[in-house]
Amino acid sequence: MRLPARRLLPCLIAATVATPAVAQQPDARPAGADATELDRVRVVGASRALSSFPGAVDIVSGEQLRDGRRALDLAEALPRVPGITVLDRRNYAQDLQLQSRGFGARSTFGIRGLRLIVDGIPASASDGQGQAATFALDTLDRIEVLRGPLALSYGNAAGGVVAGYTELGDTPGGDVGAWFGSDATRRASLRHDGVAGDWRWRLGASTFATGGARPHSAAERHTAGLVAQWARDERTRVRVTAQWLDQPYTQDPLGLSRDALRAYDAGTGPGTDPVAVQFNTRKRIGNRQLGLRWESDYAPGRSAWVNGYGVARDVVQFLAIPPGAQSPASSAGGVIDLGREQLGVDAGHRWTFERGALALGVEVGRLDEDRRGYENFVGSALGVRGRLRRDEANRVDQREAYAVGEWAPAPDWSLLAGLRHARLDFESRDAFPANGDDSGALRFSRTAGSLGVARAFGRGETFASVGRGFETPTITELAYRPDGQGGFNRDLQPARIRSGEVGWRWRGDGVRLSAALYRIDGDGEIVPADSRGGRASFTNAGDTRRDGVELGLEGDLPRGLGYVLAANAVRARFSAPFAYTVFAGGAVVTRTVDAGNRIPGVPRADGYAELNWRSADAAWSSAIEARFSAGLPVDDRNSDEAAGHARFNLRVAWAADADAGLHAFARVDNLFDRRHVGSVIVNEGNARFFEPADRRSFTVGVGWRY
Repeated sequence: MRLPARRLLPCLIAATVATPAVAQQPDARPAGADATELDRVRVVGASRALSSFPGAVDIVSGEQLRDGRRALDLAEALPRVPGITVLDRRNYAQDLQLQSRGFGARSTFGIRGLRLIVDGIPASASDGQGQAATFALDTLDRIEVLRGPLALSYGNAAGGVVAGYTELGDTPGGDVGAWFGSDATRRASLRHDGVAGDWRWRLGASTFATGGARPHSAAERHTAGLVAQWARDERTRVRVTAQWLDQPYTQDPLGLSRDALRAYDAGTGPGTDPVAVQFNTRKRIGNRQLGLRWESDYAPGRSAWVNGYGVARDVVQFLAIPPGAQSPASSAGGVIDLGREQLGVDAGHRWTFERGALALGVEVGRLDEDRRGYENFVGSALGVRGRLRRDEANRVDQREAYAVGEWAPAPDWSLLAGLRHARLDFESRDAFPANGDDSGALRFSRTAGSLGVARAFGRGETFASVGRGFETPTITELAYRPDGQGGFNRDLQPARIRSGEVGWRWRGDGVRLSAALYRIDGDGEIVPADSRGGRASFTNAGDTRRDGVELGLEGDLPRGLGYVLAANAVRARFSAPFAYTVFAGGAVVTRTVDAGNRIPGVPRADGYAELNWRSADAAWSSAIEARFSAGLPVDDRNSDEAAGHARFNLRVAWAADADAGLHAFARVDNLFDRRHVGSVIVNEGNARFFEPADRRSFTVGVGWRY
């Protein structure tokens, strides 16, 4: 694309998330924290014990990410986290859909409503658009997941936080592996840990390909990454991170209508809409990112950090928009060609006191996007690049200041507060005035804050938190108007969010239990107005409300058995009516949404259960996994719903030795071959709402640790 990656280099000063959340400072637990507590989190404040955290947070270990799993994407591991819903499209052109307490349900592509972080580099851009494909599960040692009000202090589009970390040790070694599965699916990966003097590093690479479970759903993905750290002593550290992702043209099978879904389930339909083949719908993705981080514990109770990162992303997508629909002068065509360049710098300081700590920081970022649109036809040939129909340069400038403080007023009490003020300036400059000047600018200034309190008792703890936050539109959401007219969607405004939760955690001998109740009120929530052929337009809804409960249970049983349960129930509804206009059937149509309608894409209940076993010598392990979900409404008017379902997976793993030697695994997904819908395309204008999930599939893998 037209955004050269070399422009990233002069701006790189550090590499962690642009909040104090991953400052990775030494332990600064408030007084009274349990000194024997092993689980530790870093998503907010310094490294601290999970038992002193005043909010809903969970850790997924590296073993849980990879043991008996394909380590392909977050759909395998994150469903074990209460409050998290993963809708797996098995459509690699659009990525999976990730929800936290209903945030992110509207996403028609990528991740929205959650802040994603990988080894200090945001996988979410300044405008809030995120990509889950940047999580390299082969090399990560842990993923921390934060839900609830405390996540709102992360700023824009932070209904939850998912942060992946790589821990660099002192022992060289590595792992080489490959697996093969149904639908001509295969993957090979390697990881190498190195040590030389004051340097520690980890290299990782993988290559993946599939023929796809549905016609026209083949995909490839190739990745490589490096995390390296230099530490002259325990006080000063410098960390370098780099990642590269290449996804050649990935076929997009699109969604199915209700009739096409019935035919597919009955075995009489192809499972892919004919227009996907007719227009050869596909997407090409390239992603490169680089970061550098400096941190210093320069004095007792004093530490500072300076971080910087750069991300360059290129996307070319061919859509299924008929030539006739591109005849109006305002049309942007049927091919999207864009390049994005994100640069960011974050600097801060932390003071640690006897009973608490305070962190102050600033963040500056810039997102530049070069977006072009072309017709997807030349004469009678479809699915090829034609005439230029759009050429614009978009920019988001981000300037933020934040503060995070923690205090232990008594041995069994801990408080955590966060405050962030953000200003985001959106600007679009149109270089193709032949279809009208679509230039425009929007400026948003918002403040987010949260407060949490926890009290420990024996082996348990209660906690409560409240917060206010916001979510701005993304550049893509501003790109198209729902009424079919050209130009910047200036009517789209940020959503305002108010959230509260109360919860409880308890740990016994071999048992962990957690529960939380929450309420989330939204004002002007951003929702899809219309989605056709892979392109979506958005509008602001009326008031929304989510009332929910989540439960987590994990424990050990005799004879090497263990169990995991994560269950979610949420009542997500529009609490006030609203109306908006869309261009459909050659005319502008007004759609009205009634109060009480369910928010589309959010199941009333879903969950995960697992019964696992490990041999006495730890060489063998196995598990049966169960995932269940209630129905998914497909649009704001609740005109249809994807049926609820339960499905089961079986996995078996073997390792000659925990640290070295041969290891292998086998798994069966969708054990009973249950036909079900994996995800829905919210408000799809052609009523192609349904994205079928995979049928029964088999995977066998082998590897070597050294």
